[in-house]
Amino acid sequence: MSSALLVSAVLSVLSAVPASARATTNDGFSIDTGESPLCSRYGSAAYIDYDEHGDDTVGVYDACKDGVGVKAWFWINGTLIGAQRNGGGFNTEVYVDIPNVTAGDTVGLKVCAQDGASGTPFSCNSRTITSDDG
Repeated sequence: MSSALLVSAVLSVLSAVPASARATTNDGFSIDTGESPLCSRYGSAAYIDYDEHGDDTVGVYDACKDGVGVKAWFWINGTLIGAQRNGGGFNTEVYVDIPNVTAGDTVGLKVCAQDGASGTPFSCNSRTITSDDG
């Protein structure tokens, strides 16, 4: 699933949830790694503001059939909450629940390619946002 499809899937889930049960503003976002020699990117990571259980989630997607995994780190208000590696291969996704974000919190996400679980991360990108309403 491409990051566009990942975002589309998230939006589909959100549209099925009653408006009274979901956040007013979707603060979710995704970022891609840099380019792979074989593909336009190694993969991507997404901060998903809300899912069907009201939990905030981070998803890590492997977008290239190159044998290289993808790893993401996530922060809330500058505190590292965790990291998740996807070494499952091309076109796979892994998700991890994170603490719910509240209005005014900053959410940071960094995504890199990583060759093996102990390999040095490379081809990284990062982004930080401030949540409008949690």
